[in-house]
Amino acid sequence: MGNKDFRNQLGKFRLDSSETARWPSHSEPTANPRSHSQSLSHTQLSDSISPEHGLSTPRTKRVSTACDFCRKRKKKCDFRYPNCSACTRAGVRCTIPPPGPQVANASVPRDQLENLQNRVRWLEEVVRLKSGTEVTNVPTGTPVDVEENHDWWFQIPTLIATGVNHASNVSMPSPAGSVRSSATAGPAGSDSSTGADTKLPNMGEIFRNQLEHRRPSSAHPNNALRVMRLSSLEEAEQVAGQYFDSMGYQYPFISRPDFMANMRHIYTDQVPSPEVHNSYHIVIAISLLIGSADTSQAADFYHASQETLPLVLQNEDLPAIRALLGLALYSMFATSGPSIWHILGTTMRLATSLGLHKARPYTDQLEEEMSKRAFWSLYNLDRLIASTLGRPLGIADEDISASLPRELNDDGSEVPGGSAMTIPLQVICLRRIFSRIYRYLYSNLPQPPPQEVATTLGRFRREVDEWRMSAPLYPAALLYSTSYYDYLYYTTLLLMNRPSSRNPTPDATSIVSCGDSSIQVIRSYWDSYSVGKLKWIWLTLSQVYFAGITILWCLEQNARSLRGFQAPPWNPAEEVMRHGIQAVVVLLAEFGKRRPGVEQLAETFRHQSTMIFSQMAYQQQHQPPPPPLLIPPQPPSMFTPRSHPHSVPLAPVLDDVMLVDGSGVPMIDPQMADQLLFSYNWFQEEMPSYYTL
Repeated sequence: MGNKDFRNQLGKFRLDSSETARWPSHSEPTANPRSHSQSLSHTQLSDSISPEHGLSTPRTKRVSTACDFCRKRKKKCDFRYPNCSACTRAGVRCTIPPPGPQVANASVPRDQLENLQNRVRWLEEVVRLKSGTEVTNVPTGTPVDVEENHDWWFQIPTLIATGVNHASNVSMPSPAGSVRSSATAGPAGSDSSTGADTKLPNMGEIFRNQLEHRRPSSAHPNNALRVMRLSSLEEAEQVAGQYFDSMGYQYPFISRPDFMANMRHIYTDQVPSPEVHNSYHIVIAISLLIGSADTSQAADFYHASQETLPLVLQNEDLPAIRALLGLALYSMFATSGPSIWHILGTTMRLATSLGLHKARPYTDQLEEEMSKRAFWSLYNLDRLIASTLGRPLGIADEDISASLPRELNDDGSEVPGGSAMTIPLQVICLRRIFSRIYRYLYSNLPQPPPQEVATTLGRFRREVDEWRMSAPLYPAALLYSTSYYDYLYYTTLLLMNRPSSRNPTPDATSIVSCGDSSIQVIRSYWDSYSVGKLKWIWLTLSQVYFAGITILWCLEQNARSLRGFQAPPWNPAEEVMRHGIQAVVVLLAEFGKRRPGVEQLAETFRHQSTMIFSQMAYQQQHQPPPPPLLIPPQPPSMFTPRSHPHSVPLAPVLDDVMLVDGSGVPMIDPQMADQLLFSYNWFQEEMPSYYTL
C-alpha cells in the first residue's frame, strides 16, 4: 500500500526541466525527490487514519501517475525522475497532468495569494537595491550576489594545459558572480577531450569577454546628494537647449529627448538615478559656461555632478563613457579642473575595453546608435586635442571597424543629408582624412624625399577638396553648416601645409596655401567675435595664434625670397593681410583680459609682427621689384576670399617707425625665421601649463 501511495505522490510532484530551474533554493542541500515524496507519502498516510475507524485505511481514489507521453502510447511508465525512460529514449520532455481535484479544492485563506504576491514584489525590490540586479524575469535560484569571484582567473593555466579549443565552451564565473561561457581559440573541429591541441587558447578573447559582459551593479541610494535646480523648468529647458544647439550637435553622445524627459522628472521632485543626476548637472554646467560670464553658478552644477561621478563610473559601461565625455567637454571650457588629455585617454581605454571600436551585433537599435555616437564623439575629440597639443592619437584608424551612426532624427526618422546627425557625420569623415595627414607629417619617421612629400600632399589636398565639395548642407542651419565646413576645411589645409617634422621646408605651393588658409581661419573667428559668439577657450586661443604666426612665417618666407632677389611666393592683398594681423592682435589682447598668462603671448606676437612689417617696408623701399614667380596653376576653387563684412582696424603702416640702426639696415633678429618655424612647438609646450593639459 505504501508503494502505491509513493507512486501516486511521485506523479503529483514530478517536475520538468524548466520547472526545476524555478524551484526555490535553500541553504541546506536539496533532498532526493524520491525520499522527499516518500516522506510526504508517509505523512499523508498517517493523517488519513481516522480515529473513528481505528486502524482501518479508507480507500483512496485511483490517480493516474503515468506521464503524458506514456498515457498517449498506453504504455507503462517507470516514473523515473525527472524524465522517465520512454521520454528519454524518445527525446521528448516528460510532463504530467495537472494535480487532481483533491489539491484544487483544498481550503486556502482568501487573501493568502495576494499577500504572497505583495511579499514577492517587496523581496524583488530588496534584491534589486542590494545587488543592483533586476530579478523579476530572472529564474529562481540564480545567484544575485555582486561579490567579485577571483577564482575564475586561476582557471586560465588549466585551459592552457588542457588545450581547450573553439569547439568547447569554457564556463567561468564572471567577476560579478554570474556564469558565462566564452569560447577559446583553437583549430575548429578538433577533439578537446584528447588534450592534444597544438594551439593555445586565445586568452585575450577570454579576458575581453569577461570585461565586456560584466554585470552592472547599483550603488545604495544616497538621500544626501544635492539636486540643483534653476528658477523654473522653462529656464532649465532653455539652458539645456543652448548646450544641444552649440555642443550637442557636434558631439551627440547624449540623447536630447531622453535628457529633456529626465530633466522634467527632476523638476517634479523625483530622485534621479546616478547616471541621470550626473548628466543633468554637467550639461547645465557646460551650457552656463558657454552662455554666461559668471562661472560661479556653472561651478556649483559641476561640483554637484562630481558627487555621483564615482557611482556612474563603477560599472564601466556606456553611461560611464557618456559621463567622462561630459567631463571632457566641461574641461574644454573651464579654466580649472581635470586635464582633458587624461580624461580622453581614460575614456578611450574604457571604450576599447568595451569593444565600441569594433563592428559587432547589437540586440537593440537604440543601444547600437548611442554606442556608435559615443565612440565617434570620442574619436572626434581625440583627434582635435591630440593635434592641437602635438601629441599621439589615442587609437589608430586601422584598429577601428565600427561603422558610422545612422542619420536619425530625434523622432527616429532617417533623413540622409538632412537630419540632426548630418553635420557630425560629415565632421567625422573629415577627421579620418585629418588623422592620416597628422600621422604622416607629425611623426618620428625618417624624413621622406621632397618629391614623395609633394605627391602625398597633393593626394591629401584632392581628398579634402572632394570632402568639401560633396558635404551636404543641413537645411535648418544652412549658413552655419556652410561656414563651419569652411572653417574645418581651412584648418585642415593649415595642418597639412605648415612646417612639420617630416616637411620642415614647405614649397611655394604650401606657403601660399598656408597664408590663404590662415587668413580664412582668422576671418571665421573674427566673425564670431564681431557678433559676440566667440568661445573664449584654449582651443580658440590655439587656432588664432597658430593662424597668426603662420601669416608671419609666410611673410618671412617672402622676405627671404626678396633678399635672394627672387619673387615672393605669397602675394596676398595688402589690406586683407593687415586685417588678419590686426585681428589676431585684438583677439589675443581680449584673451589676455580673460585668461592669465596670455598677455605675454600677445605682446610677443605684437613684437614679431612689428619686426616683420618693418622688414617688409625697408625691402620695398630699397630693392627693385623682383620678376614674377611662376607658380603652378591651381584648379578653380569655390572658396575665393570674400569681402570682409565687419570693420577691422588696419595694422599701422610702419614706414615711420622702422627699426633701423645707423647703417640703415633693419634691426631684424637673424633667428626670426627659426623662431617662427618653431613657434608651434613652443606654444604646444607652454599652453598646457596655462590650462593644466
